[in-house]
Amino acid sequence: MTRTNVETIGRKHISIKELLDLLNAINCDKVEVDELLDIIIERMKNNEILSQHHYAITENSDGRFSTYVPDDTKRNHRRKICKSSREALDKALIKFYKEREEKQSTRNISLRQFYPEWFEYKSLHTNSSAYMRTIDELWKKYYVNDPIVDRPLVELDECTLDTWAHTLIKSKGLGKRQYYNMAIIIRQSLELARKKGIVAYNAFNNFKVDYKLFKPSEKKPDATQVFLTDEQPLIEQEAYKDFENSQKAACLAIPFAFQTGLRMSEIVALRWSDIDEEQENCIHVQRMEIKEYEKLSDGTWGNPKRVVISRTKTIQGNRNVYLTTVAKEILEQIRLCNEQKGYNNTDYIFLNERGRVTAPSLDKRIRRYCRKIGISEKGMHKIRKTYISTLIDAEDININYIREQVGHADERTTYGNYCFNRKPKSLTAQSMEKALAHREEKNNP
Repeated sequence: MTRTNVETIGRKHISIKELLDLLNAINCDKVEVDELLDIIIERMKNNEILSQHHYAITENSDGRFSTYVPDDTKRNHRRKICKSSREALDKALIKFYKEREEKQSTRNISLRQFYPEWFEYKSLHTNSSAYMRTIDELWKKYYVNDPIVDRPLVELDECTLDTWAHTLIKSKGLGKRQYYNMAIIIRQSLELARKKGIVAYNAFNNFKVDYKLFKPSEKKPDATQVFLTDEQPLIEQEAYKDFENSQKAACLAIPFAFQTGLRMSEIVALRWSDIDEEQENCIHVQRMEIKEYEKLSDGTWGNPKRVVISRTKTIQGNRNVYLTTVAKEILEQIRLCNEQKGYNNTDYIFLNERGRVTAPSLDKRIRRYCRKIGISEKGMHKIRKTYISTLIDAEDININYIREQVGHADERTTYGNYCFNRKPKSLTAQSMEKALAHREEKNNP
């Protein structure tokens, strides 16, 4: 550092002479105006930083320069630094005060300020833009107007978070699932803050929620979750009739779903090449349709695009599904229909004049069938529940095979979420009478 530079320590401006010295110090014949301005601004910032230093700077007998800097970990709240030159000491001081200022600003960061950084971090760990859109909706619904998001993260201790969580559960009437979905944001934000050294630990992991406070989840009547044994034939008849009149392959997706139990997002992603030539009775499920969103510059989300991706909902979703005789007959009808219509430019099975059939169109179709035959509206997912319940009702099909067929990781999911009574009330009553009467006969020979 030149003599001029040393003497200007602590001042926020530079003189014309200093500017000339600065230009002479640049090892080039020409310098861009913007570059020169950046250099001048940086020099002024450094001078301002150095003006904060209130400890004396001493030149030692060995020609080294030393001073003190604040340090709260020391008994006297300061520590000594020593450098071989004044220029080196100035650089060390500038670095120290910059890092100190950064730490102080980080210490005061709130969840509102930290959320964009966590959101970006979270988006790197998922391929689902729909999921990130859901996260954003949860942020707006539960956090944006809550005072807790403006408190520094370091102040979010166990007691504060415990009180906040239980208050929210009560005031919003949250169920267990709603609560855990909502809590993802604050729990994972604090975990990232811990990794970055902003907080010492994740206080959200240090308390337990009283499960009794959760709003009880109401189990919906079985009749609303599956197609009853007297409803399914009517729906399938309506689908076949519609196909005869319209010659649209989408009509046959309905009876095909009853035969395979595939998710509607999987059905519309099927290709002819998925049919296993070696195992003619199987079709390989390995793709699905998803909604893809783009976050706009104003913070809103654009309209979704429906695209097919080369993976399924879960690892277990990549599977071979058994094709019944009826399912194969349906596929043959679709093949002939596609050939007659000239749909030869794509490998997808379910097509229309615009290209690949999409999942919402199937859901609208089956709801229309429901209205036409005079039963309560049920969507495509209720067919999947019907298929699984049908297999569970069968006496000679093992639950593990059913689990594999439908792509579940655990049979508890199969039993807990997809096992419903398909019989109408009258048939259920008959079965009860028969079962109990049979037991009485055994007990009283």
